[in-house]
Amino acid sequence: DELRQLTTDSSPNFLGLTAPRGPWARGLTGEGVVVGVIDTGIWPEHPSFADDGSYPPLGLTLEDTPANPACDFGNTAHNPDDPPFACNDKLLGARQVMGTYRTVIGADPDEYDSARDDNGHGTHTASTAAGNSDVAASMYGIPLGTISGIAPRARAIAYKACGNLGCFTSDLAAAIDQTVADGVDVINYSIGGGASLLGADDIAFLFAADAGVFAATSAGNSGPGAETVGGPGTVPWITTVGANTQSRFFEGTIRLANRQSYVGASVTPGTTRAHRLVDAEFAGGDLCVPGELDPRKVAGTIVLCRRGAIARTDKSLAVYQAGGAGMIMYNNSDDDNLFSDSHWVPSVHIDQSPGLAIKSYIATTRNPRARITTGTVGEWESAPSMTIFSSRGPNPVAPDIIKPDVTAPGIQILAGNSPTPDPGSVPGELFMAIAGTSMSSPHVAGAFALLKQAHPNWSAAMARSALMTTATPAVVDNDRVSPAGPFAMGAGMIQPGGPVRAGSAYQPGLVYDAGFLEYLGFLCEAAPEAFADPEATCATLAGLGIPTAATDLNLPSIGVFQLAGETTVTRTVTSVASGRNTFRASVEAPPGFDVTVTPSVLRLAKGQTATFEVTFTNNGTAQLDEWAFGSLTWQDGRGRYSVRSSIAVRGVAFFAPLEVLGTGTEGSTSFDVRFGYTGDYNAAAHGLEPATLTEGTVAQDPDQSFDPSDVGNGATLHEFTLSGAAHLRLAIPPENTEADADLDVFVYDPNGELVASSTKGGTDELIDLTLPMDGTWQVYVHGWLTIGPDSDYTLESWVVSATPGGSLSVDAAPTSATLGADGTVEVSWSGLDPATGYLGAVSHTGPDGLLGLTLVSVTTE
Repeated sequence: DELRQLTTDSSPNFLGLTAPRGPWARGLTGEGVVVGVIDTGIWPEHPSFADDGSYPPLGLTLEDTPANPACDFGNTAHNPDDPPFACNDKLLGARQVMGTYRTVIGADPDEYDSARDDNGHGTHTASTAAGNSDVAASMYGIPLGTISGIAPRARAIAYKACGNLGCFTSDLAAAIDQTVADGVDVINYSIGGGASLLGADDIAFLFAADAGVFAATSAGNSGPGAETVGGPGTVPWITTVGANTQSRFFEGTIRLANRQSYVGASVTPGTTRAHRLVDAEFAGGDLCVPGELDPRKVAGTIVLCRRGAIARTDKSLAVYQAGGAGMIMYNNSDDDNLFSDSHWVPSVHIDQSPGLAIKSYIATTRNPRARITTGTVGEWESAPSMTIFSSRGPNPVAPDIIKPDVTAPGIQILAGNSPTPDPGSVPGELFMAIAGTSMSSPHVAGAFALLKQAHPNWSAAMARSALMTTATPAVVDNDRVSPAGPFAMGAGMIQPGGPVRAGSAYQPGLVYDAGFLEYLGFLCEAAPEAFADPEATCATLAGLGIPTAATDLNLPSIGVFQLAGETTVTRTVTSVASGRNTFRASVEAPPGFDVTVTPSVLRLAKGQTATFEVTFTNNGTAQLDEWAFGSLTWQDGRGRYSVRSSIAVRGVAFFAPLEVLGTGTEGSTSFDVRFGYTGDYNAAAHGLEPATLTEGTVAQDPDQSFDPSDVGNGATLHEFTLSGAAHLRLAIPPENTEADADLDVFVYDPNGELVASSTKGGTDELIDLTLPMDGTWQVYVHGWLTIGPDSDYTLESWVVSATPGGSLSVDAAPTSATLGADGTVEVSWSGLDPATGYLGAVSHTGPDGLLGLTLVSVTTE
């Protein structure tokens, strides 16, 4: 069980939903479609979910029991602000699915022990996806026009699975299963955690897809670094959404006494007059931490605060507590985003350059003064541009699968709110304009509702394909200039709007379909531990003609993580175009690669399928170990359809499995290698080394947040001094600690840098470090959740020497490499002790040094 976290108007216009002959004009509004929102609950009295009498009954009956109420409101015994509410034909139901959370953590006094939303996040996402049309919105008493959900006529069911500290995956999996049981058509899941393939929610979504439910999830808010996409957005059977800007910009203006003006983001009221300006650096700290600002210097002033370290709204709270009249918050760079948060005082959020200019003005002026004016709407000229926070690929646990899939608006999204939010948030507001991939995901969920109405018999994969292949790649990155790549935007920004005609998301021409068996085939390579008997299961799938290589999963994108010389991937398309059409392949080849599509012409009638191969060949100019991007587009001769797939390939000098398994005190195994160069090659054996067992005890960490200072009070330190090591492996399998304990592992290198961590749900921790530097390494076992005041454990470690030798032998291997050629390496071992786990490696060396390692893991009986 793992604790996941929430990953948090004008969007319908920006996406073209209101266009003449667009989906709304054609009656595609989500009518009759049910959207399930798994989140923090819902504020049922919100006008976005009001039943005005125009919604006919769907005939959908939700199971309603005392243990699992279908409309769970009115627990005034826990919180008197939780009145009863009768669900209706717009808000069909609301369930609290928090059995684990309530048992392990409970319910804080400020929370609602029901489906009612005390955070605002769930109300916001639900109203974005399926809120009523033309709802009058205002903040701080300022009218902001009307808002609509992407699918305004869709019905909603809320599933509250998250509390103040997050959401347990057992609760989340139960919520996903409940949506299927309730007959939901679309799920929005603006929740995420560590990258994963086999988490409880990952697998629940696999079965939801098999049940025909379309699901969207947020990519995560850990960008712009690489490999930051989180789970369950890492699995291929759910649509993962990044966040981009929209053109509408809620703005505020700072007018200095020297007649200079600077524009930033704001939804707060302005100041009624000019006030003295104060630089927070000289009034308690430029980060504006609550309790640290000096009221004697801040009271009655507008305070300049630097962004960072704490929540943005906490900075305005600090100004408010110190008696300030307003706040100017500036970024630490000019390529970051500007947020329209619900601040405690009149506030404007600006870029770094104007922030530093204001800082200089304060420092060089005897009586610096400014006034904040707000309430205007401007334009974000670079839209659509990726937000800096949007998590990026490549996929950290399945690098052949391009993630995110698409991007959608995810900043300054005006939608619903809970008027009784968590402590620290401004109370009394029914709306907020916030940002996050949590906000972009419900745009896709809403678009799925429109597609479900248009094509009720489509599979989840077909719906995703329609959005991906018609998305626009005309998106720039967060620097607001450079083109965004597929690891930032996926296929591009969704285009669910515009005229409903051939080539639109509703008539994409061709679709890439995949089902339950295809996803199992993907797991054969990506996560064979999913199966009780991987060999038998995957052999059965292969016998049925199901691809078992991750690169061959039938997605509308093509990714190849390790391309040595040449490789071929396979895809299948189904025509959903009317009549008979001829489609021709057009390729934008990734730099350094030649690309061949066979066949390059497809002639298909509606409902027919065709399989084609795409061969990538390193033409000798590819930059090795670097990703290269391109695209494949199928176009018909009449210019109606343009079915585009993103391509991401990574050329390597050499390809071999990262690890092979063996059993017995003596035995052998073999594995294939492929070369991406021509020249010398040598394979050498290292080890095998038996596991070293280190016993330990770790106490419960009171705040469950790891820090090296927790040693003795939530963490236990183990030190490893390494010299000439090729590989270090650390593990705490489930059987090495108490049942239900959740212990984590954090590793710091000899320079004191955190370089690796394993924080899986429960205790099943594994860390691999190749070519670790010489010196003393610090390994911390963290007590995230112990059984009682502490938990005992056994830490297993293996250190494989960089010097060849030991009980592992290379019996046969190629003696030279040829670009694009294959070879086989055969290894054997003997003389091992029984009932022991061993680890060794085969090193692969080319003319320029080490190419990589293949670990050899042997278990003896």
